Amino acid sequence: MAKKNTNKYFVKNSAGGSFVDVTTLFDGVNVLAVEGLDSKGRSLNVYHEQWITGGTDFMITSNNGQIVRENVNIKVVFIVGQRYANATINTQTVYDSFVDYMTNTDVWIKSSYVNKQVHCVCIDKVEPKTVKLHRGGNTYILGEIQLNCLETPSTTQ
Repeated sequence: MAKKNTNKYFVKNSAGGSFVDVTTLFDGVNVLAVEGLDSKGRSLNVYHEQWITGGTDFMITSNNGQIVRENVNIKVVFIVGQRYANATINTQTVYDSFVDYMTNTDVWIKSSYVNKQVHCVCIDKVEPKTVKLHRGGNTYILGEIQLNCLETPSTTQ
């Protein structure tokens, strides 16, 4: 029996597409964490000055008084291995397919843990953190993908 987090993390690669459970789309992939979905970016349009006398001045420039924030990055931590699969897999092939899916175009990722989703793209290099191949049922590849958010993570309905 596969040991994995089912119905927790979902992906799609088109705005009109439907979210699909990562473990269904890629048998053998187990997403361990999606970090940064609750983060807020640094403010971009706030001028702030502290005075020696103890006073503070600030000004929100443009955007009708609304603070504009830079987009955050999120990190997807995952493992690919036979112990997370429902059928016999080639660990390297599944790893390559998952990384290609997540990095060759923009993607949307959703987490049922924090009830948020985000549209993002990978602009950084991707390297496996640990590769342990040719070990039978103990074969695995541990990886991380840094995704640059194209919008602010939003709460899902």
